Amino acid sequence: MCPPPVVLTIAGSDCCSGAGLQADLKVFSMLGVHGLTAVTTVIAETPLQVHGVYDMSTAALKEQVRSLLACYPVAAIKTGLLGPASNVVAVAELLEQSRRPLVVDPVLSSSTGTSFDFEGVITAYRERLLPLATVLTPNQPEAEKLLSPPSGPGLQEEPLELASQLGSTFDAAVVLTGGHGTGKHAIDLLWDDNRVSTFESPRAPVASAHGTGCTFSSALTAFLAQGHSLHQAVSGAKHVVTRALTESYQWTEESSSGELRALNQLPAEAFRVPASK
Repeated sequence: MCPPPVVLTIAGSDCCSGAGLQADLKVFSMLGVHGLTAVTTVIAETPLQVHGVYDMSTAALKEQVRSLLACYPVAAIKTGLLGPASNVVAVAELLEQSRRPLVVDPVLSSSTGTSFDFEGVITAYRERLLPLATVLTPNQPEAEKLLSPPSGPGLQEEPLELASQLGSTFDAAVVLTGGHGTGKHAIDLLWDDNRVSTFESPRAPVASAHGTGCTFSSALTAFLAQGHSLHQAVSGAKHVVTRALTESYQWTEESSSGELRALNQLPAEAFRVPASK
């Protein structure tokens, strides 16, 4: 049997499996690639709240990545939540000589609002990791943080301008994901060497969903590992996220006030989405 393409995710662990490397592995399995994981940080969370953040040591992270790259024919790599600046720098050092497609999802906060913008992280991304990326997949708040002056007002740019600035600055393609918008449609924007494409789907009214960014970037990585073009990979990844949202399942949790709150999970397991070459 011919083995499938191998992909590596360098990301945080989400104990409720809706985001992070657990979500990545679901998507990799669904799309027919073999997923490897390097754990950067452990997050104790539910779709409603982050309860704790526990970083791996930089030495442990480096050993995971180094051993996996030495042993497996890795076809593509993605990064998610990396933790402190030292981890961002360590990952950049390990990937400096890599010629594999690198998808950087610059996770700077959780869907529930917990900030992962630790001291020095933005600078480490700008100076070390983003220049190595094949494609960046920030949402609008993340793009604004990556482009804003270290001390000063945040940017208030239109999505196309943000994507253009990021792509030009770091010589990478950019997919500005549209999940943080407010319109009836979620619009993802691809900027690739001054060529612009948009990918649109009806906005899914899903309560308490998290992990959409992880799901998108891992699907994109899987499609690139299979040899699809960037445009085809973005289109396929958009379809994966849309189907995951519309087919998500739900539990309810009773809050301390007695209110029932929705706990949604992105399944990423009930369908296959082939992207044509």
